[in-house]
Amino acid sequence: MISARRLLVGLVMVLVVGACSNAGSNGSSGSDTTVPSGPTTTVSAADLKKNIPLHENGVTSTEIDVSAVTAQTGNPTGASYHPYVDGIKAYFQMINDQGGIYGRKLVVKGDHDDQFALNRQTVQQTIAQDKPFALFVANSLLTSTPVINQAKQLTFIWNINPEFAGNPTMFANTGAICFTCASHTWPYIAKEMGATKVGILAYGIAQQSKDCAVGIQNSFTKYPTAKVEFFDDSLQYAQALGAQVTAMKGKGVQLVLTCFDLNESFTLGKEMAKQGMKAVQQLPNGYDANFIAKNASIMEGDVVTLQFVALENTPRIPAVEELYKYTSEIGVGVSELTAYGWINADQFYQGLVAAGPNFSQAAVVNALNRMTDFTANGFIPPIDWRTGHIDPEKHPEALSKLDCSSAVIVKNGKFVPYLNTQGSQFVCFNRSDPTVDNPQQMTFVK
Repeated sequence: MISARRLLVGLVMVLVVGACSNAGSNGSSGSDTTVPSGPTTTVSAADLKKNIPLHENGVTSTEIDVSAVTAQTGNPTGASYHPYVDGIKAYFQMINDQGGIYGRKLVVKGDHDDQFALNRQTVQQTIAQDKPFALFVANSLLTSTPVINQAKQLTFIWNINPEFAGNPTMFANTGAICFTCASHTWPYIAKEMGATKVGILAYGIAQQSKDCAVGIQNSFTKYPTAKVEFFDDSLQYAQALGAQVTAMKGKGVQLVLTCFDLNESFTLGKEMAKQGMKAVQQLPNGYDANFIAKNASIMEGDVVTLQFVALENTPRIPAVEELYKYTSEIGVGVSELTAYGWINADQFYQGLVAAGPNFSQAAVVNALNRMTDFTANGFIPPIDWRTGHIDPEKHPEALSKLDCSSAVIVKNGKFVPYLNTQGSQFVCFNRSDPTVDNPQQMTFVK
Protein backbone atom coordinates (compact mmCIF):
# COMPACT_ATOMS: atom_id res chain seq x y z
CA MET A 1 0.00 0.00 0.00
CA ILE A 2 1.31 3.44 -0.93
CA SER A 3 0.93 5.89 1.95
CA ALA A 4 -0.84 9.23 1.56
CA ARG A 5 2.47 10.96 2.31
CA ARG A 6 4.19 9.03 -0.49
CA LEU A 7 1.40 10.01 -2.85
CA LEU A 8 1.90 13.66 -1.98
CA VAL A 9 5.64 13.39 -2.52
CA GLY A 10 4.88 12.06 -5.99
CA LEU A 11 2.50 14.92 -6.60
CA VAL A 12 5.06 17.50 -5.57
CA MET A 13 7.69 16.09 -7.91
CA VAL A 14 5.83 17.33 -10.97
CA LEU A 15 5.51 20.73 -9.36
CA VAL A 16 9.12 21.56 -8.59
CA VAL A 17 10.99 20.33 -11.62
CA GLY A 18 10.75 23.64 -13.46
CA ALA A 19 13.09 25.21 -10.91
CA CYS A 20 15.81 22.60 -11.37
CA SER A 21 19.00 22.37 -13.36
CA ASN A 22 19.84 19.67 -15.87
CA ALA A 23 22.80 17.35 -16.21
CA GLY A 24 24.55 17.26 -19.53
CA SER A 25 27.27 18.10 -21.92
CA ASN A 26 30.68 18.70 -20.44
CA GLY A 27 32.20 15.25 -20.80
CA SER A 28 32.77 14.86 -17.06
CA SER A 29 32.49 11.42 -15.55
CA GLY A 30 31.40 10.03 -12.23
CA SER A 31 30.89 6.77 -10.42
CA ASP A 32 27.11 6.55 -10.74
CA THR A 33 26.94 4.85 -14.11
CA THR A 34 29.06 3.04 -16.67
CA VAL A 35 29.65 4.70 -20.02
CA PRO A 36 30.09 2.26 -22.92
CA SER A 37 33.08 2.57 -25.20
CA GLY A 38 33.43 2.27 -28.95
CA PRO A 39 32.15 4.15 -31.98
CA THR A 40 28.50 4.95 -32.64
CA THR A 41 27.05 3.11 -35.62
CA THR A 42 26.41 5.24 -38.69
CA VAL A 43 23.78 3.93 -41.09
CA SER A 44 22.98 4.87 -44.66
CA ALA A 45 19.54 5.51 -46.17
CA ALA A 46 19.76 2.02 -47.65
CA ASP A 47 20.53 0.55 -44.22
CA LEU A 48 17.40 2.17 -42.78
CA LYS A 49 15.34 0.02 -45.16
CA LYS A 50 17.12 -3.28 -44.38
CA ASN A 51 14.83 -5.78 -42.69
CA ILE A 52 17.12 -8.26 -40.94
CA PRO A 53 15.38 -11.11 -39.05
CA LEU A 54 15.85 -10.53 -35.34
CA HIS A 55 14.98 -12.39 -32.15
CA GLU A 56 14.22 -9.45 -29.86
CA ASN A 57 11.31 -8.75 -27.54
CA GLY A 58 8.71 -6.68 -29.34
CA VAL A 59 10.25 -7.08 -32.78
CA THR A 60 8.48 -8.85 -35.62
CA SER A 61 9.13 -8.79 -39.33
CA THR A 62 6.71 -5.87 -39.69
CA GLU A 63 6.69 -4.03 -36.34
CA ILE A 64 8.78 -2.69 -33.48
CA ASP A 65 6.37 -2.76 -30.54
CA VAL A 66 6.64 -0.58 -27.45
CA SER A 67 4.49 -0.21 -24.35
CA ALA A 68 3.50 2.85 -22.35
CA VAL A 69 2.70 3.11 -18.65
CA THR A 70 1.19 6.40 -17.51
CA ALA A 71 -0.83 7.76 -14.61
CA GLN A 72 -4.14 8.15 -16.36
CA THR A 73 -6.29 7.97 -13.21
CA GLY A 74 -5.72 8.33 -9.47
CA ASN A 75 -3.59 11.49 -9.71
CA PRO A 76 -4.26 13.74 -6.67
CA THR A 77 -4.24 16.76 -9.00
CA GLY A 78 -6.98 15.19 -11.13
CA ALA A 79 -4.75 15.40 -14.20
CA SER A 80 -4.09 12.53 -16.61
CA TYR A 81 -0.60 11.93 -17.98
CA HIS A 82 -1.96 10.06 -21.00
CA PRO A 83 -1.29 12.97 -23.42
CA TYR A 84 2.34 11.82 -23.14
CA VAL A 85 1.31 8.72 -25.13
CA ASP A 86 -0.38 10.93 -27.73
CA GLY A 87 2.98 12.57 -28.38
CA ILE A 88 4.64 9.17 -28.86
CA LYS A 89 1.93 8.04 -31.25
CA ALA A 90 2.14 11.27 -33.24
CA TYR A 91 5.89 10.87 -33.68
CA PHE A 92 5.48 7.22 -34.68
CA GLN A 93 2.86 8.30 -37.23
CA MET A 94 5.42 10.63 -38.80
CA ILE A 95 8.04 7.87 -39.06
CA ASN A 96 5.53 5.32 -40.33
CA ASP A 97 4.24 7.75 -42.97
CA GLN A 98 7.82 7.91 -44.20
CA GLY A 99 8.03 4.12 -44.46
CA GLY A 100 9.06 3.20 -40.92
CA ILE A 101 12.54 2.01 -40.04
CA TYR A 102 14.33 -1.21 -40.98
CA GLY A 103 11.24 -2.33 -42.91
CA ARG A 104 9.07 -2.09 -39.79
CA LYS A 105 6.40 0.20 -38.35
CA LEU A 106 6.73 1.70 -34.88
CA VAL A 107 3.71 0.68 -32.78
CA VAL A 108 2.47 1.51 -29.27
CA LYS A 109 1.21 -2.01 -28.60
CA GLY A 110 0.53 -1.69 -24.89
CA ASP A 111 -1.04 1.37 -23.26
CA HIS A 112 -1.48 0.91 -19.50
CA ASP A 113 -2.81 2.99 -16.61
CA ASP A 114 -0.78 2.58 -13.42
CA GLN A 115 -3.43 4.50 -11.45
CA PHE A 116 -0.66 6.77 -10.15
CA ALA A 117 0.12 4.67 -7.06
CA LEU A 118 0.75 1.35 -8.85
CA ASN A 119 3.70 2.31 -11.01
CA ARG A 120 6.02 -0.49 -9.92
CA GLN A 121 3.41 -3.22 -10.20
CA THR A 122 2.16 -2.04 -13.58
CA VAL A 123 5.64 -1.71 -15.06
CA GLN A 124 6.60 -5.15 -13.78
CA GLN A 125 3.48 -6.68 -15.32
CA THR A 126 3.99 -4.80 -18.58
CA ILE A 127 7.57 -5.98 -18.99
CA ALA A 128 6.59 -9.58 -18.19
CA GLN A 129 3.45 -9.79 -20.30
CA ASP A 130 3.92 -7.32 -23.17
CA LYS A 131 7.64 -8.01 -23.60
CA PRO A 132 8.08 -4.63 -25.31
CA PHE A 133 11.19 -3.64 -27.17
CA ALA A 134 11.05 -0.28 -25.39
CA LEU A 135 9.03 1.07 -22.48
CA PHE A 136 7.73 4.64 -22.05
CA VAL A 137 6.72 5.89 -18.59
CA ALA A 138 5.14 9.08 -17.25
CA ASN A 139 4.44 9.26 -13.53
CA SER A 140 5.69 11.66 -10.86
CA LEU A 141 5.68 8.70 -8.45
CA LEU A 142 8.37 6.63 -10.19
CA THR A 143 8.70 3.50 -8.04
CA SER A 144 9.57 1.15 -10.91
CA THR A 145 13.30 1.83 -11.35
CA PRO A 146 14.39 -1.38 -9.53
CA VAL A 147 12.19 -3.43 -11.88
CA ILE A 148 13.52 -1.62 -14.95
CA ASN A 149 17.10 -2.08 -13.80
CA GLN A 150 16.68 -5.77 -13.07
CA ALA A 151 15.19 -6.35 -16.52
CA LYS A 152 17.75 -4.06 -18.20
CA GLN A 153 14.74 -2.70 -20.04
CA LEU A 154 15.27 0.07 -22.58
CA THR A 155 13.08 2.81 -21.10
CA PHE A 156 12.14 6.42 -21.78
CA ILE A 157 10.51 8.64 -19.17
CA TRP A 158 9.21 12.12 -18.59
CA ASN A 159 11.95 13.02 -16.14
CA ILE A 160 10.77 14.81 -13.03
CA ASN A 161 12.17 12.13 -10.73
CA PRO A 162 15.30 11.89 -8.54
CA GLU A 163 15.11 8.11 -9.05
CA PHE A 164 16.24 8.61 -12.64
CA ALA A 165 19.88 9.18 -11.68
CA GLY A 166 22.25 6.23 -12.02
CA ASN A 167 20.06 4.15 -14.34
CA PRO A 168 21.91 3.75 -17.66
CA THR A 169 19.10 1.98 -19.57
CA MET A 170 16.72 4.89 -18.97
CA PHE A 171 16.56 8.04 -21.09
CA ALA A 172 14.50 11.20 -20.89
CA ASN A 173 13.82 14.77 -21.94
CA THR A 174 16.58 15.87 -19.57
CA GLY A 175 19.45 14.27 -17.75
CA ALA A 176 19.53 13.63 -14.01
CA ILE A 177 18.17 16.64 -12.14
CA CYS A 178 19.89 18.73 -9.47
CA PHE A 179 17.18 20.14 -7.22
CA THR A 180 19.45 22.21 -4.97
CA CYS A 181 21.89 23.53 -7.59
CA ALA A 182 22.00 27.23 -8.33
CA SER A 183 20.67 28.39 -11.70
CA HIS A 184 21.07 31.67 -13.57
CA THR A 185 17.40 31.61 -14.58
CA TRP A 186 15.63 33.08 -11.54
CA PRO A 187 18.15 35.86 -10.82
CA TYR A 188 18.10 36.76 -14.51
CA ILE A 189 14.30 36.96 -14.53
CA ALA A 190 14.43 39.16 -11.42
CA LYS A 191 16.96 41.43 -13.08
CA GLU A 192 14.92 41.71 -16.28
CA MET A 193 11.78 42.53 -14.28
CA GLY A 194 13.58 45.05 -12.11
CA ALA A 195 12.68 43.04 -9.01
CA THR A 196 15.08 43.59 -6.14
CA LYS A 197 13.10 41.74 -3.47
CA VAL A 198 11.89 38.16 -3.83
CA GLY A 199 9.91 35.65 -1.82
CA ILE A 200 10.21 31.85 -1.90
CA LEU A 201 7.42 29.45 -0.93
CA ALA A 202 7.50 25.64 -0.75
CA TYR A 203 5.78 22.68 0.83
CA GLY A 204 7.31 21.37 4.05
CA ILE A 205 5.74 17.93 3.63
CA ALA A 206 7.92 16.81 0.72
CA GLN A 207 11.71 16.94 0.67
CA GLN A 208 11.80 17.59 -3.06
CA SER A 209 9.78 20.77 -2.61
CA LYS A 210 12.09 21.90 0.19
CA ASP A 211 15.12 21.10 -1.99
CA CYS A 212 13.58 23.13 -4.81
CA ALA A 213 13.28 26.12 -2.50
CA VAL A 214 16.91 25.70 -1.43
CA GLY A 215 17.91 25.63 -5.11
CA ILE A 216 16.14 28.94 -5.74
CA GLN A 217 17.68 30.43 -2.63
CA ASN A 218 21.12 29.18 -3.69
CA SER A 219 20.58 30.84 -7.06
CA PHE A 220 20.16 34.28 -5.48
CA THR A 221 23.10 33.65 -3.17
CA LYS A 222 25.34 32.84 -6.14
CA TYR A 223 23.87 35.45 -8.50
CA PRO A 224 22.64 38.22 -6.15
CA THR A 225 20.45 40.29 -8.45
CA ALA A 226 17.79 40.49 -5.75
CA LYS A 227 17.50 39.88 -2.02
CA VAL A 228 15.47 36.99 -0.62
CA GLU A 229 13.20 38.92 1.74
CA PHE A 230 10.85 36.05 2.58
CA PHE A 231 11.40 32.28 2.74
CA ASP A 232 8.84 29.71 3.89
CA ASP A 233 9.33 26.02 3.14
CA SER A 234 6.87 24.77 5.76
CA LEU A 235 3.57 24.98 3.84
CA GLN A 236 0.95 22.26 3.96
CA TYR A 237 -0.85 21.09 0.84
CA ALA A 238 -3.83 23.29 -0.11
CA GLN A 239 -2.98 25.77 2.63
CA ALA A 240 -4.47 29.25 2.95
CA LEU A 241 -1.74 31.81 2.28
CA GLY A 242 -3.07 35.01 3.87
CA ALA A 243 -0.30 35.27 6.47
CA GLN A 244 2.43 34.67 3.92
CA VAL A 245 1.07 37.29 1.52
CA THR A 246 0.74 39.84 4.34
CA ALA A 247 4.36 39.24 5.32
CA MET A 248 5.64 39.45 1.74
CA LYS A 249 3.65 42.59 1.03
CA GLY A 250 5.09 44.16 4.16
CA LYS A 251 8.60 43.38 3.01
CA GLY A 252 8.01 44.79 -0.47
CA VAL A 253 8.41 41.48 -2.34
CA GLN A 254 8.10 41.98 -6.11
CA LEU A 255 8.71 38.45 -7.41
CA VAL A 256 7.41 35.27 -5.78
CA LEU A 257 9.07 31.97 -6.69
CA THR A 258 7.27 28.81 -5.63
CA CYS A 259 7.68 25.06 -5.45
CA PHE A 260 4.08 23.92 -5.44
CA ASP A 261 1.15 23.10 -7.72
CA LEU A 262 -0.94 25.28 -10.00
CA ASN A 263 -3.97 25.20 -7.70
CA GLU A 264 -1.82 26.58 -4.88
CA SER A 265 -0.41 29.17 -7.28
CA PHE A 266 -3.98 30.20 -8.04
CA THR A 267 -4.74 30.43 -4.32
CA LEU A 268 -1.65 32.59 -3.91
CA GLY A 269 -2.64 34.79 -6.85
CA LYS A 270 -6.13 35.37 -5.47
CA GLU A 271 -4.78 36.24 -2.04
CA MET A 272 -2.26 38.65 -3.55
CA ALA A 273 -5.06 40.34 -5.49
CA LYS A 274 -7.23 40.47 -2.37
CA GLN A 275 -4.50 42.18 -0.38
CA GLY A 276 -3.43 44.44 -3.23
CA MET A 277 0.05 42.95 -3.43
CA LYS A 278 1.61 43.87 -6.78
CA ALA A 279 4.06 41.07 -7.54
CA VAL A 280 4.80 38.56 -10.27
CA GLN A 281 4.55 34.82 -9.68
CA GLN A 282 6.70 32.12 -11.19
CA LEU A 283 4.41 29.18 -12.00
CA PRO A 284 6.37 25.90 -11.82
CA ASN A 285 3.39 23.86 -12.98
CA GLY A 286 1.71 26.57 -14.98
CA TYR A 287 2.06 25.60 -18.64
CA ASP A 288 -1.66 25.00 -19.00
CA ALA A 289 -3.22 27.32 -21.57
CA ASN A 290 -6.82 26.43 -20.66
CA PHE A 291 -6.30 27.10 -16.96
CA ILE A 292 -4.55 30.38 -17.67
CA ALA A 293 -7.29 31.52 -20.08
CA LYS A 294 -9.98 30.82 -17.47
CA ASN A 295 -8.07 32.72 -14.77
CA ALA A 296 -6.46 35.44 -16.84
CA SER A 297 -6.94 38.32 -14.42
CA ILE A 298 -5.32 36.46 -11.54
CA MET A 299 -2.39 35.11 -13.56
CA GLU A 300 -1.64 38.24 -15.62
CA GLY A 301 2.09 38.93 -15.82
CA ASP A 302 3.13 35.61 -14.29
CA VAL A 303 6.01 33.62 -15.76
CA VAL A 304 6.47 29.94 -16.66
CA THR A 305 9.85 28.42 -17.51
CA LEU A 306 10.09 25.21 -19.53
CA GLN A 307 12.43 22.30 -20.18
CA PHE A 308 11.71 22.56 -23.91
CA VAL A 309 11.23 25.33 -26.45
CA ALA A 310 8.01 27.21 -25.76
CA LEU A 311 5.38 26.18 -28.30
CA GLU A 312 4.43 29.84 -28.71
CA ASN A 313 7.84 30.80 -30.11
CA THR A 314 7.79 32.12 -33.66
CA PRO A 315 8.81 31.20 -36.18
CA ARG A 316 8.16 27.62 -35.13
CA ILE A 317 11.12 25.30 -35.41
CA PRO A 318 10.58 22.31 -37.75
CA ALA A 319 10.17 19.87 -34.85
CA VAL A 320 7.29 21.91 -33.40
CA GLU A 321 5.69 22.22 -36.84
CA GLU A 322 5.88 18.44 -37.17
CA LEU A 323 4.40 17.98 -33.69
CA TYR A 324 1.35 20.02 -34.63
CA LYS A 325 1.02 18.36 -38.04
CA TYR A 326 1.06 14.79 -36.78
CA THR A 327 -0.98 15.33 -33.62
CA SER A 328 -3.60 16.75 -35.95
CA GLU A 329 -3.24 13.74 -38.24
CA ILE A 330 -4.03 11.32 -35.42
CA GLY A 331 -6.70 13.58 -33.92
CA VAL A 332 -5.18 14.68 -30.61
CA GLY A 333 -4.30 18.03 -29.09
CA VAL A 334 -0.93 19.49 -28.16
CA SER A 335 0.07 20.01 -24.54
CA GLU A 336 3.20 20.01 -22.41
CA LEU A 337 2.99 16.24 -21.95
CA THR A 338 2.39 15.66 -25.66
CA ALA A 339 5.64 17.51 -26.34
CA TYR A 340 7.52 15.33 -23.85
CA GLY A 341 6.14 12.20 -25.50
CA TRP A 342 7.29 13.48 -28.89
CA ILE A 343 10.77 14.30 -27.57
CA ASN A 344 11.18 10.84 -26.03
CA ALA A 345 9.89 9.13 -29.17
CA ASP A 346 12.47 11.03 -31.22
CA GLN A 347 15.14 9.87 -28.82
CA PHE A 348 14.03 6.27 -29.28
CA TYR A 349 14.10 6.62 -33.07
CA GLN A 350 17.55 8.24 -33.04
CA GLY A 351 18.80 5.37 -30.88
CA LEU A 352 17.45 2.86 -33.41
CA VAL A 353 19.14 4.74 -36.25
CA ALA A 354 22.45 4.79 -34.39
CA ALA A 355 22.21 1.09 -33.51
CA GLY A 356 21.84 -0.01 -37.15
CA PRO A 357 19.66 -2.65 -38.85
CA ASN A 358 20.97 -5.45 -36.63
CA PHE A 359 19.62 -3.56 -33.62
CA SER A 360 18.88 -4.84 -30.11
CA GLN A 361 17.87 -3.26 -26.82
CA ALA A 362 21.48 -3.31 -25.66
CA ALA A 363 22.67 -1.78 -28.93
CA VAL A 364 20.19 1.08 -28.66
CA VAL A 365 21.17 1.70 -25.03
CA ASN A 366 24.85 1.77 -25.96
CA ALA A 367 24.25 4.05 -28.95
CA LEU A 368 22.26 6.54 -26.88
CA ASN A 369 24.83 6.53 -24.10
CA ARG A 370 27.45 7.68 -26.61
CA MET A 371 25.42 10.66 -27.81
CA THR A 372 26.98 13.95 -26.76
CA ASP A 373 24.36 16.51 -27.83
CA PHE A 374 20.88 15.06 -28.18
CA THR A 375 18.42 17.94 -28.75
CA ALA A 376 15.35 16.30 -30.38
CA ASN A 377 16.04 18.48 -33.42
CA GLY A 378 16.30 21.65 -31.37
CA PHE A 379 13.33 20.96 -29.07
CA ILE A 380 15.52 20.85 -25.92
CA PRO A 381 18.99 22.02 -24.87
CA PRO A 382 21.74 19.46 -25.58
CA ILE A 383 22.01 16.36 -23.40
CA ASP A 384 25.35 14.57 -23.17
CA TRP A 385 24.35 11.01 -22.33
CA ARG A 386 27.93 10.11 -21.42
CA THR A 387 27.25 11.99 -18.18
CA GLY A 388 23.47 12.41 -18.27
CA HIS A 389 22.76 9.61 -15.78
CA ILE A 390 25.20 10.87 -13.14
CA ASP A 391 23.57 12.40 -10.07
CA PRO A 392 24.61 16.08 -10.13
CA GLU A 393 23.71 16.44 -6.45
CA LYS A 394 26.68 14.16 -5.72
CA HIS A 395 28.75 15.11 -8.78
CA PRO A 396 28.10 18.76 -9.71
CA GLU A 397 30.83 18.48 -12.34
CA ALA A 398 28.33 16.44 -14.38
CA LEU A 399 26.17 19.51 -14.97
CA SER A 400 26.13 20.81 -18.53
CA LYS A 401 28.31 23.68 -19.62
CA LEU A 402 25.19 25.62 -20.52
CA ASP A 403 22.40 26.73 -18.18
CA CYS A 404 19.41 27.24 -20.50
CA SER A 405 15.73 28.05 -20.23
CA SER A 406 12.76 28.84 -22.41
CA ALA A 407 10.08 31.03 -20.87
CA VAL A 408 6.63 32.47 -21.44
CA ILE A 409 4.76 35.28 -19.72
CA VAL A 410 0.98 35.56 -19.30
CA LYS A 411 -0.54 38.46 -21.23
CA ASN A 412 -4.31 38.84 -21.58
CA GLY A 413 -4.88 35.19 -20.73
CA LYS A 414 -2.35 33.84 -23.23
CA PHE A 415 1.25 32.71 -23.14
CA VAL A 416 3.70 35.00 -24.90
CA PRO A 417 7.41 34.17 -25.45
CA TYR A 418 9.55 35.86 -22.83
CA LEU A 419 13.25 36.79 -22.72
CA ASN A 420 14.35 35.12 -25.96
CA THR A 421 14.52 37.07 -29.24
CA GLN A 422 12.79 36.01 -32.45
CA GLY A 423 14.79 33.30 -34.18
CA SER A 424 16.22 31.93 -30.93
CA GLN A 425 14.47 29.49 -28.63
CA PHE A 426 16.54 29.59 -25.45
CA VAL A 427 18.34 32.02 -23.21
CA CYS A 428 21.53 30.36 -22.01
CA PHE A 429 24.44 31.17 -19.72
CA ASN A 430 27.82 29.57 -19.42
CA ARG A 431 27.56 27.56 -16.22
CA SER A 432 30.91 29.01 -15.11
CA ASP A 433 29.75 32.62 -15.55
CA PRO A 434 29.60 34.19 -12.05
CA THR A 435 26.99 36.74 -13.18
CA VAL A 436 23.75 36.91 -15.15
CA ASP A 437 25.11 39.74 -17.27
CA ASN A 438 25.97 37.65 -20.32
CA PRO A 439 22.84 35.92 -21.63
CA GLN A 440 23.19 34.12 -24.94
CA GLN A 441 20.27 33.86 -27.36
CA MET A 442 20.59 30.31 -28.69
CA THR A 443 19.00 27.81 -31.01
CA PHE A 444 19.85 24.12 -31.16
CA VAL A 445 18.22 23.39 -34.51
CA LYS A 446 20.74 21.81 -36.85
